Amino acid sequence: MTQVLSTRPIEPFGVEAELAFRASPSDADQTQIARLYMRDGLLVARGLNLTMEEQRAMCGAFGPVPDSPYENLYVSNTRADGFLGTKELQWHNDVPYLPSPYLVAALHALDVDPDAASTRFVSGYRAYESLPDRLKARVEGMKALQVRQRVSERANRLGDLEAGDLCTVHPVVRAQEGTGRPYLFVNENMTACIIGLSAADSDALLEELFAYLYAEDAIYDHAWRPGDLVVWDNLSVQHARGQAGVGARTLQRVTCTRFTYKEQYPADSVGEDLHNATLFAPAA
Repeated sequence: MTQVLSTRPIEPFGVEAELAFRASPSDADQTQIARLYMRDGLLVARGLNLTMEEQRAMCGAFGPVPDSPYENLYVSNTRADGFLGTKELQWHNDVPYLPSPYLVAALHALDVDPDAASTRFVSGYRAYESLPDRLKARVEGMKALQVRQRVSERANRLGDLEAGDLCTVHPVVRAQEGTGRPYLFVNENMTACIIGLSAADSDALLEELFAYLYAEDAIYDHAWRPGDLVVWDNLSVQHARGQAGVGARTLQRVTCTRFTYKEQYPADSVGEDLHNATLFAPAA
């Protein structure tokens, strides 16, 4: 439900677009915004003023948006119904431990002070492309164990898990649907190990991959301003943040996913007490 007025590239990856929200978009508008998003998996817009319903409608261009309070919520250190507070968040994809992780995340800045914590992004596409041939050959066909998050400020390991916690094995290298473009799918916070390697060899390989993923010149650091909208591919793009601090920071979150968290993990009790759960809420 959005018209694209102009675009410019973002360094080191992504697209910033001037968008005009309208109630009756053309098919061409929807196709154009989806194409811009698909290029790098990161789309930034400024100066918008979207309700939750308007943001959900706009995100329909990127994937299915469930009617669920667990996927559509507020990341905030000031709202009573907000999640995540001021905690530091390591590099991660959201809920990679689910069998079908979230496809797309979209954050819209409702209330942010000038000193509010930024959100940093890196591209799994760029990281894979930067790997030397020997490393591409080594990780081909490998799989990694993704575990439910029990801590946010360091790597989660099997020993951190509690009874009933979910783990899922995913390929180390995945491919974009429709294009086959490869990207790395291991992250600092919830990738416990590479399957089939000793603990020492797994840790060493992950550290080598992380050096390409999180290189300083590979990071896009988004400083939030009121009205900002950032949409990213949760599979190929990772994000992180430092301590949110004391300045107001409220971001409106919409998620695209084929299956909701509760559909994939009905045994989890977080839906009954979301605000006491530090693990379910998507991080940004």
